[in-house]
Amino acid sequence: MAGNRRGDTSRAVLLEAGRAAFSRGRYEEVSIVDLARSIGVAAGSISYHFGGKRGFYLAVLEQAAEDFWGEMHAMRGPALERLNRGIDRLLNQAHAEPGSFEALLADTADAQVRRIRDEHRERFARALAVELTDTDTSAVLRAAVLGWLSFVEGIAVHWLRSQTLTREQVRDLIVANFFGTVLGAVRVDPDIVMSQRVVDALVSDPKLLAFIGFQPTNEVEKVAEK
Repeated sequence: MAGNRRGDTSRAVLLEAGRAAFSRGRYEEVSIVDLARSIGVAAGSISYHFGGKRGFYLAVLEQAAEDFWGEMHAMRGPALERLNRGIDRLLNQAHAEPGSFEALLADTADAQVRRIRDEHRERFARALAVELTDTDTSAVLRAAVLGWLSFVEGIAVHWLRSQTLTREQVRDLIVANFFGTVLGAVRVDPDIVMSQRVVDALVSDPKLLAFIGFQPTNEVEKVAEK
């Protein structure tokens, strides 16, 4: 048992070190030998636990995705507050770990990385659909949420690369786009019934309503009346 614990600890230490390394540099720039030396383990430990650099890289991305989306799922509190906290969490990770963030969330031709990303995005989209409507049965809403996630990923990467927008502008655009996406899905699929907590979040924030271009007397009230 002690040996297993040591093995688990070594694997966790390697994943943490890999996450930092792949956030600083691209895959081809990271030296496994240098990384292992920096934390005082043999380079063979990476092959033992992960089968080599490629397996190590995928494990690092999988762990990063699991940590991020798991934390998003675990958030509690009022709907709008959780949305803002989730966006702040995403932007914090993008800023702190730009390399792994871009590798995992930006469009990629790497099929294995894309699989990791897509599996977590699909799971989160279903969870968010349930949050919005108490069910995940609307294909329109799930597709809309996935489209919104693509927008979030794209604008976050743009923010990292260009620095032409402030953090506050990026956050406001993400929030506004989210509610615009949800209301757009309701227009397309009249069978979508929004949960009361989402309606309350919308109608309680006149600034948000004005920002996304809707008035409480039309689309939002129609959602509330359904």
